[in-house]
Amino acid sequence: MKSIVKTTAAVAALVLGAGGAVAQDFPVRPINMIVPFNAGGGTDLLLRAFAPHFAEAVGGDAFVSNMAGGSGTVAAAALAGQKPDGYQMGYWSVTVATVQPQIKDIPYGLDSWTPICSVAASPTVLFTQADSPFKTVDDVVAAVKANPGKYIYGSSGPGAITHLTTVAAFSGLGVIDQMKHLPFQGSGPAMQAMAAGTIQFFGDTELLMTRGDFRPLVVFNNERLSSMPDVPTAAEVGIAAPLNELYLWGGLFAPAGLEPAVTQKLSAACEMAINSDGFQKFAADTSTVLNYRNAADFDPFYRAQYAANSALIDAAGL
Repeated sequence: MKSIVKTTAAVAALVLGAGGAVAQDFPVRPINMIVPFNAGGGTDLLLRAFAPHFAEAVGGDAFVSNMAGGSGTVAAAALAGQKPDGYQMGYWSVTVATVQPQIKDIPYGLDSWTPICSVAASPTVLFTQADSPFKTVDDVVAAVKANPGKYIYGSSGPGAITHLTTVAAFSGLGVIDQMKHLPFQGSGPAMQAMAAGTIQFFGDTELLMTRGDFRPLVVFNNERLSSMPDVPTAAEVGIAAPLNELYLWGGLFAPAGLEPAVTQKLSAACEMAINSDGFQKFAADTSTVLNYRNAADFDPFYRAQYAANSALIDAAGL
């Protein structure tokens, strides 16, 4: 028995040593960072700004490739089946990572990934037109209950973060069954519809909200935003967990089973890249809200978001 124990320990030491050697030498070839949308969009621009700083931090080369289709699921499905060697990662948003696999028949799910790091995260905001009669969510609830079926909330499409925000708001306030949903193909058309009075409510990030003449009603964050100190959080107006926090976040994922030492090296490179002067300038110039989580913190956050968004998906009837 003693010889078996010694042999097993020796094998384990060899395996751990090999893993350490792999991490020490990594990377020996360029790292492919996949954008699941077409070139020129917000995710594409963010990752192309991030990639050179990440490459410098990891001590190798990195390039960005685009694989659009299926609201991001084509790229995610393709990456999920790849070898977990650290040379291919995808930048998935909250919807690609936690919503699409729960509403579509696609070959990836909760356990398909090794989360590497989160890069950006902005809480969403429910808002209305600045000249609307709704000053608070109490005004909204009273109006909806007095006129069931009259008021309409918009979204940029079923299952989008904009849809989940309005569902979280009106489900949490107990009036969603007395309202109508009108989806659009993108936030731009929805904003035009709000300006025309076709819809009365929309939910998106603060960045989009500030690009129009809108009034914020509630923010889906754990605390009030310094930029909107008078706007209550969802919890403050009675929207209970898990509907009270909702973020438009994105981060890097590798296929499940990645060597822990390589995961740590990639995660540390993310932190250095995010804190670099060049990427900080990009974020400031584009009003991008950076929110770094290392691999150890990003994994439980991602799993909690998956579970929380399951409740939203049920509420949305998706």
